Amino acid sequence: MLTRKYALFKHLNPHELSPEQFKELEKEIKKPDAKVYSDQYCDFLLWCNGHPSRQESFAEFISKKLSKHPGAKILEVGCGRTARLSRILSEKGFNMTCIDKIVEPDLISGVKVIKGKFDYRHFDLSDYDFIIAQEPCDATEHVVRACTNQNKPFFMSLCGVPHKLISGGTPKTYEEWYEHLLRVSNGSAKLIYLSLDPLTRTPVLKSKTGF
Repeated sequence: MLTRKYALFKHLNPHELSPEQFKELEKEIKKPDAKVYSDQYCDFLLWCNGHPSRQESFAEFISKKLSKHPGAKILEVGCGRTARLSRILSEKGFNMTCIDKIVEPDLISGVKVIKGKFDYRHFDLSDYDFIIAQEPCDATEHVVRACTNQNKPFFMSLCGVPHKLISGGTPKTYEEWYEHLLRVSNGSAKLIYLSLDPLTRTPVLKSKTGF
């Protein structure tokens, strides 16, 4: 059943997956892991059941949270190749800027694009009202430090696996990773779990004010 739906999914490519992501998705469909599955597999299952993608659900949540701030200037960190989340929020009326070292500016319209690495030691957030990120991987700690140092409200969903610390080394578990991020925030952030889509409970790290 999934194999037949996958053929249509690949033809339509509603979530703008790259050839490499399709290869990984094909492997996962053939041999799924009951405990851990990739973002593209989750989105594929959502699509199969007629639900919005993770990016669409995330954008809808942010849009409702910031409904009193129409036209707000938002920076998305770790936007990916096509900056789909930023594009959706731009269509909802927000003034979007996105940054990622793998972003392809030629594929994107309606959004200001910065191709490069987000580094809290050099990036000035003064032009933005809010910072968002959807599982930004190695940029996660940079977002927390930048927003804490520059007093900017942020909302960020977290990966389910730990990532390398700026200081070096990698926490052994995701729990240790989350605890480290909370320490880095110096008490300005909190960890919550939200059902942003019907399939998962999403860990979110957010500033205590602004969202």
